[in-house]
Amino acid sequence: MSCGSWFLWILGLGIILAMVGSRYVHAAISCQDALVALLPWKPFVTGGSPSPSAPCCEGVSKLNSEASTTEERRELCRCLKDAAHGIGVIPERAKELPQKCGVNISVPIDPNINCDT
Repeated sequence: MSCGSWFLWILGLGIILAMVGSRYVHAAISCQDALVALLPWKPFVTGGSPSPSAPCCEGVSKLNSEASTTEERRELCRCLKDAAHGIGVIPERAKELPQKCGVNISVPIDPNINCDT
């Protein structure tokens, strides 16, 4: 193979590996994305609905799976704590979400939680 052919072959291999590898790279969820994912939970956690909707539970499950590292969970905790105060979340309703949605989460839902622990 000539030098130019080797270069093109390596470049092509690099592009293929980047494309395949990008499917397995975990991107942290942003606060904005988290809030959008949880928009359907507002009626339940503010007392406007007696039970969480299917989209609400899907959002809870999605966030639980996407925030997989300690730092991601801390950032998500801070984001949600700030948002909860602004929209009038009833803490008891928020605490019920994991059980009512059938989602096991590793961090308790509590407005008084220290997100840095």
